[in-house]
Amino acid sequence: MRALGVLMPNLLKLSIAACTVLLLAGCSVSPDSNNSIPASPEASEEAIVELTQEQITELITSLPDGKTREALKAHYKAIDEAAKQLEPFEIEYTTGPTADPARVEKVVNQFSDKLKMFQFLGLESLDQDWVLASEKDYQWWVDFRSAQDPSFPVEMWNKEINELGHCRLSADIFCGAGNTVNGKNYQDNVVGTAFTNRGLDSVSRHEAAHFYQAVFGYGGRCWMAEGQATFFETYLESSSRSRDQVLLSLSGSPLGIAQLSESELLGLIENDQICQPDSNIAYDLGMLGYEYLYMNFSFLDVHELQVLSSTEGWNQAVSQVLGIEASELNDALAAYIFAETR
Repeated sequence: MRALGVLMPNLLKLSIAACTVLLLAGCSVSPDSNNSIPASPEASEEAIVELTQEQITELITSLPDGKTREALKAHYKAIDEAAKQLEPFEIEYTTGPTADPARVEKVVNQFSDKLKMFQFLGLESLDQDWVLASEKDYQWWVDFRSAQDPSFPVEMWNKEINELGHCRLSADIFCGAGNTVNGKNYQDNVVGTAFTNRGLDSVSRHEAAHFYQAVFGYGGRCWMAEGQATFFETYLESSSRSRDQVLLSLSGSPLGIAQLSESELLGLIENDQICQPDSNIAYDLGMLGYEYLYMNFSFLDVHELQVLSSTEGWNQAVSQVLGIEASELNDALAAYIFAETR
């Protein structure tokens, strides 16, 4: 088990040992379009089992109880459940002129809940310029983003085909896209004027991982950012695609992964070229990559690997954080992915 190092002060700051059952109170959204919200009213009367600091430390520095997918899921469910006892941090966002405040609040509350597990890793705030608009706010959104940065790619909201990113917009939809422009992270979501709850659990789980990554790093491999987000979405949300569906998507990739030999797969992983033929590889194969990582290394270890590999490169990060050579991990990843895709 590795030492907690610089993250220990963040864990101590949470004062978990002194926690009592939390009653999370919601808050109203101010009339101004720049808002913040700290809590989730849906959880306001839910009794949360208290864990001690030592128990939390054990969870984030230990491995699942066996190298099975069932044990893996149970381990990360336990981390997510333990995180419910934490106080959420404040989230800032901007709303479009026709976005419904109650629906926006519901979305932000959900994101707040999904982000809590990353507070165990030191997440205390977001590095994200977040806009929540309705499907009717197209022109306002174009003007707002263009005023912030004239080079902002406003074409990502295509009014002609009514799509934002890869999502077809409607009054009952919640969807969006994120990007980085001139070193600044942006997140744009549409909360439909008739939106109820469709897709919120899985989308917020996926995007919350990206919010975490925007602060700490997206990882040193092409599959890490989307793979991690897909892992948490698949393992922690019942409304998401199943693992079988992820593997089915992967089998249909233009990469032809089922036809690759293990050595060919290894070569693509070593050279970080595995995502080039198909952008969906990052999601689907990336999920398998994180299955292997989270089965064999702790939540904290993988976090530190992600942080260091984002700035210092994959080989150095693997050696420094995991204590093994990158070639050894690449071999293991290729063997695992090869076996799971036959």
